[in-house]
Amino acid sequence: MRDAPVRIGVDLGQGGCRALAHHDGRTGHARTPGFWSGQPAARIAEAVGAALADLGPVPDGPVAVGVGMTGLNGRTPPTDDLRTRLRDRGLRGTLHVADDSVTAYLGALGPVPGAVVAAGTGVVVLAAAPDGRTARVDGWGAALGDRGSGHWIGRTALRLALRQRDRDRAGPLLDAAVATFGPVETLPARWRERPPTPEQLAGFAGAVAELARAGDPDARSVWRRAGVLLADSAVAALRRTGLAGAVVPVAGTGGVFAAADLLLPTFTRALRVGAPYARPVTATADPLAGALALCAHPTGETLFTGLVVHCDIEERAGKR
Repeated sequence: MRDAPVRIGVDLGQGGCRALAHHDGRTGHARTPGFWSGQPAARIAEAVGAALADLGPVPDGPVAVGVGMTGLNGRTPPTDDLRTRLRDRGLRGTLHVADDSVTAYLGALGPVPGAVVAAGTGVVVLAAAPDGRTARVDGWGAALGDRGSGHWIGRTALRLALRQRDRDRAGPLLDAAVATFGPVETLPARWRERPPTPEQLAGFAGAVAELARAGDPDARSVWRRAGVLLADSAVAALRRTGLAGAVVPVAGTGGVFAAADLLLPTFTRALRVGAPYARPVTATADPLAGALALCAHPTGETLFTGLVVHCDIEERAGKR
C-alpha cells in the first residue's frame, strides 16, 4: 500500500499529446500524436499508458489523472470514452479534465488572478478574476481564429512569400517557403489534394523566426504583428473579467513564446496600451505541470469552479 496515488498529467494539443507520470520522486514521460490525429480519448489513453510504462513498476493502487485538452472551445469536457479506455488499461482512481486554457493557466501562474496567453500551434487566452469571473478569448481553431499563433505566423509568412513571387521580388522568405513547401507554381494543386495540417503550417514559424533574427524585414514584421494580436486577445480577456485596470500578472506560454526576443517587444507595448497596470511575467511552468496540478489539488482551483470535471474512473462521470 502506498501513501499517495501515481499522478499523471496529460496535455493534449493540436500538434501532440504529452504525458508525465510521477510517483515517489520518479517520473515517466510519453508523447503521442495530437488532437488532429484521431480520437482524442484514444490519444490521451495511449499517452497515459506510455508514461506509466516509462515510469516503471509501482505498487498496485489508484491513479490520479489530470488532463488539459484542446478542441473543447469552452464546452464541458467529455469523459465517458476516456474513462472506458483507462479502465480497459486496468486503471482505477480519479480523473480531472479541463480545457487546455485552464491547465496552461495553472502551469503558468498557479491559482492567482490574472491572464495567461497559451500560444503554440493554436492560441487561447484565459483570464480569471478574484470574484470567480473568467473569460476565454480566441481558441477558435486555425480556420476561424488563433490570431498570433504558430499556425497564424506560418500561414501569414507563406502568403507574404507568395506576394513576393507575384511582384517578382524574390527574397529569403520566398526561398524558405520553397524549401519547406516545394515549388510555389504547383503549390495550389498540391494544397487542394492534401492540405497541410495546422501543425505543419505552424512548423514554418521556426524558419520565419530564423529569418527574422537574421534581419529579414518581412519575417520580422510577421512576428511583430503576432505580438500585437496576442496582446489584443489578452486585453480583451482582462476587460471581460474587469481586470483591465488592475495590477495583475499576464504570462505567455507555449512554443510561440519561446521566440520571446521577436514577440515580447510588441506584445508588451500593446498590452500596456490596453491594460496599463498589467505586469508581463515569465510563466512558472508549462501546461503539463498545470495538468498535474489538477490531480494534485483537485478541489483547490477556486478560480475555475465549473471549468473542471472531476470524476471516478470506475463510476459515472459528474461534476463536483
